[in-house]
Amino acid sequence: MSKTFNSIGTMSGTSFDGIDVSLATTDGKDIFNNHLNLYEQFNDELRCNLKKLKNSIKNPEDLIKIKKKKLFTQIEDKITNLHIKLIKELILKSENEVNLIGFHGITLLHDAKKQFTYQLGNTEKLFKELKIPVVYNFRQNDLKHGGQGAPLAPIFHQFILQQLKNKNLDAVVNIGGISNISYIQNDKLFATDVGPGNCLLDEWSKLFFNIDYDKDGEKSLTFKPDLIVANNYIDRFSFGKNTSYDFNDFSISEFRSLEKDVGLATLSYITANLILTFLNEKKINKVLISGGGRKNKAIMNYLKGRAYDIDEFNYDGDFIESQAFAYLAARSENKLPITLPETTGVSNPMSGGDVKKV
Repeated sequence: MSKTFNSIGTMSGTSFDGIDVSLATTDGKDIFNNHLNLYEQFNDELRCNLKKLKNSIKNPEDLIKIKKKKLFTQIEDKITNLHIKLIKELILKSENEVNLIGFHGITLLHDAKKQFTYQLGNTEKLFKELKIPVVYNFRQNDLKHGGQGAPLAPIFHQFILQQLKNKNLDAVVNIGGISNISYIQNDKLFATDVGPGNCLLDEWSKLFFNIDYDKDGEKSLTFKPDLIVANNYIDRFSFGKNTSYDFNDFSISEFRSLEKDVGLATLSYITANLILTFLNEKKINKVLISGGGRKNKAIMNYLKGRAYDIDEFNYDGDFIESQAFAYLAARSENKLPITLPETTGVSNPMSGGDVKKV
């Protein structure tokens, strides 16, 4: 029988906006009761430094050099301390004794071809300060056995779809920095990254409007997209296999000839229609949308009739990923698979995650 934990999951995504933490009682299988969620926003300086750090790392050799620099040490310390602060706040608010933490960290480099992944965060310090077992390094075992190491949330998405099976929903799409999808066909779970989610939109917003993101998609709604540019971009994507994307796989450079308003509208169209193209190709009908992209009205308008905000079904779409890592930490401790051949391309169903207990 699987052991049940009061587990805290953490997530800081590719948008570098902040840290999400969630506390749930779960066995990583059939039991999941979410109790509390908290969010800590990064200040502008930290967000800027994180992006600078990530953009300076193109390969494992770059990482080795940069880890020796003062900036790296300072940022890692700040990120770890913010996790500790937020987890302590969550514990204080909780009526339950927390006995497990699923710590993802911030991905600075993920290269499936080289079987390499690196998440920023000092696990040793986290355990020392909190005195609670920490499950981390979720991706490495999958990479070691031929997988992409991502996405990791599909097992939890499958749990959500099973809880809502009377709603005839086929998939969960998370629109974060990258868009990814978990879907069920012929009683099997499949998953892949689809393409850019908010990453290009956010970069464009910062460069041309000096805002962190297009709030509610208001600016994107104002103008019509350049359909020729957008569809040429979409036509280059292939959805034939498990794919794991990194923020650095995409660039706004080819859109710079567009007027700034048209460019923003075009990027919203691309994010939505990559998802629609995938749904049509795989004959997927109704999907749930989680992540920050569900708040972009331009994106959701394009997806109307096919996609539904996960909040409508009593889930909090801002915390699905952090809840997933509370769930995955319990799965890891119970030696259950966290990735499958159909979700990451790994050779066999694979457990994952190291644990810091002493």
